[in-house]
Amino acid sequence: MSDISRRPILGRGENLVEPITKNSVGGPKEYPRTYEEAKKLVREELVKVKKDIESIPLEKKMDEVVIAVRLNEKFLAKSYTPNSFFHALNVENVGSRKWVTDSGKESKLNFVKIKPNNIDNGLNLLDSIRTNSFKEDLRKIEEINLLNKNEVALGFDDTWDNGRVELVLHPYEEAETVLEKLFNLLKITKDHRSKIRYKAYEHGPIFVSINLSREELNSLTDFNPLRTVHPMDFELNSVFTDLISNKVNPPVSTFTPVKKVGVIDGGVNIFNPFFQQSTTQNYEVVSLPSDSFMTHGTNVASLILYGDLQNFQEGVAVPSPVIGVESIRVFPTADPSDIDLYESIDLIEEAVPKLGDIDVFNVSVGPKGSILDDDISRFTTALDQLAYDHRKLFIVAVGNSGMSQEPYNRIESPSDMVNGIGVGAYQIDSEGNYLRAPYSSVGLGREGCKVKPDFCEHGGSALYPIQVLGTEDYAMQNVQGTSFAAPIVARKAAELMLKSNDIGALTARSLLTQATSSEINEIDHEFGYGICADNVDDILLCTPNKVTIIYNNEMSVKNYAKLKLPVPQACGAKKIKISWTVVVVTPPNPLFAESYTSTAIEDALHPHEDKFNLYKNSRTIKRDVIDNSQDVKELINDGWKLGSIPASVTPNKFATESERRDDLKWDTVAKRSKVFQRNSLKNPFLSFHALDRDTNKTRVRYSVAVTIEALDYQGDLYQEILNEYPVLQPINVRLEQEIRTSIQGN
Repeated sequence: MSDISRRPILGRGENLVEPITKNSVGGPKEYPRTYEEAKKLVREELVKVKKDIESIPLEKKMDEVVIAVRLNEKFLAKSYTPNSFFHALNVENVGSRKWVTDSGKESKLNFVKIKPNNIDNGLNLLDSIRTNSFKEDLRKIEEINLLNKNEVALGFDDTWDNGRVELVLHPYEEAETVLEKLFNLLKITKDHRSKIRYKAYEHGPIFVSINLSREELNSLTDFNPLRTVHPMDFELNSVFTDLISNKVNPPVSTFTPVKKVGVIDGGVNIFNPFFQQSTTQNYEVVSLPSDSFMTHGTNVASLILYGDLQNFQEGVAVPSPVIGVESIRVFPTADPSDIDLYESIDLIEEAVPKLGDIDVFNVSVGPKGSILDDDISRFTTALDQLAYDHRKLFIVAVGNSGMSQEPYNRIESPSDMVNGIGVGAYQIDSEGNYLRAPYSSVGLGREGCKVKPDFCEHGGSALYPIQVLGTEDYAMQNVQGTSFAAPIVARKAAELMLKSNDIGALTARSLLTQATSSEINEIDHEFGYGICADNVDDILLCTPNKVTIIYNNEMSVKNYAKLKLPVPQACGAKKIKISWTVVVVTPPNPLFAESYTSTAIEDALHPHEDKFNLYKNSRTIKRDVIDNSQDVKELINDGWKLGSIPASVTPNKFATESERRDDLKWDTVAKRSKVFQRNSLKNPFLSFHALDRDTNKTRVRYSVAVTIEALDYQGDLYQEILNEYPVLQPINVRLEQEIRTSIQGN
């Protein structure tokens, strides 16, 4: 019998998961032109691009040249990549990105490396290859050409004259040769070259951080190995007030927190008595700390340790923190007047894998400037890869550009990462209404994480600022900014893991998202999935008639799985609300900007195990195969085809790739809900389809949080679920007072 005064969420949902077989339903693809028309078009495009390649100066190209093969808008999916055509021309596919056609349709282009003499071979092959796959590939192609300059230089306004930029180069095995050409083109001396930071990722792009003038930028836009270039400015634009007298005292007891959050920021004054026992700083850039960066890092660490101090009384000793801080000081870099984020990223990539006992990292710093759909920064790629490889959760502030003119108010890197949480800020007005803080950057996110921010946390306002400790023990500050919303969420994520050993980084992300205040029907540009839950204990505990179950598992790509939803037959409620959040972690693919997420899970809810769809031509009808068995037999005899699994309430039949993207099918997070009449449910379940594209990974890790709520019900749903589904068990939970008692005892 469960303790009715303490009802932890239920774990071991993976015991309710089983494989299923589902037949795909679809029709033949329509092509925009006949094979003969396509052959003529491709021949003309190859002749033109050959001339364009010949006009590129030798100092601006490699032996293998990168060209863009642009596809018709009907062929977005990975399965439509014209691989037979690429094989015939002996080219290497080195990436893709979104392409908007002249008619405004969203499509994609593939970057391919080709030796120029292979174009002549390709022209000869057009008449000799007759395979269906080759013919179909030709019919997908719209254009074959080089990128134009406006497609290379992204995010520069007319006032930009000079500054630090990030170059993204196509992948070449001979990276040093590409860089040599680049530096020669820019007339960079050998002494200066040693000071330029770059990173060549295996099977990925080459990233370069460098200072350029407008003239140098213009000279690079037709450098063929260059994929994109964008500005990489940096500034701390959170709002700080002048120092005010500290009203609180350090903790009384001696303690060592057993769980820490990594704070990637400007450092912390670890000699301040408020931080001395709970903060360590083992990784630092070689440059000396600066006051402004350390103030920012200390303010962030204060929120991890103590939360908002606004409501603390004068003279009180703050409680011992249950969460500590591991500070990774990544600022200022070698030249404080020119912040080179690559120096910071190098240290992050070194430190994070070594900090095996830290699961949550807070990032409240990053480059200035809105994200760009056709370009992915090294910062974002690095954090996504670290999150995937080392099972870490990064909590990232979305930026404070919210008052800028659209589109310059869009979220900033690296909050566009797909394997982490991008946190926006809300504020509370004088009437108690929750509003987006005007400074908080807005979505959309990029493909793979369109809902950004993921959700919002209190970030402070002029009316209700956040109060934090400063670098010295005698002073504190009032602050505002998404920089201070993010660490409040990071603290909650770490608390979830501290309070239950059954919760890891991926589960914490699914629970935090599931517990937000909103249920999304349309993408919310300002709040994402809503407002973060205020109290971690509320996330971990159920009420008698609102029960959360967690499922943690992994599945093979291309396979289907069935997650049974434990709606008890004994429940007498008239209405049942089912809500769920699915979170996956994916290997990032920066070469393929429009398909950056390599894996995903397509989910659908099936409310009744006996109700199936039947299909004939373009018509669909639904029947109960038990109650209407005779009718179903007659329909099948009449040529109707019975679906392989029960009917779904999620409209994903015949979805095109574009529709899948609009429905967030490739996003790493999906949150949904629906209310049902109790009598319309019979052994409901979620079906999962593991999707993959452009990856050699064969498994998809996921975490699902499902909440079942009996509306206006006087019974005990929690106990009914445990009675009917004994494979589920309450997770082990220690509440905050127990943890504090344990810390004080030690």
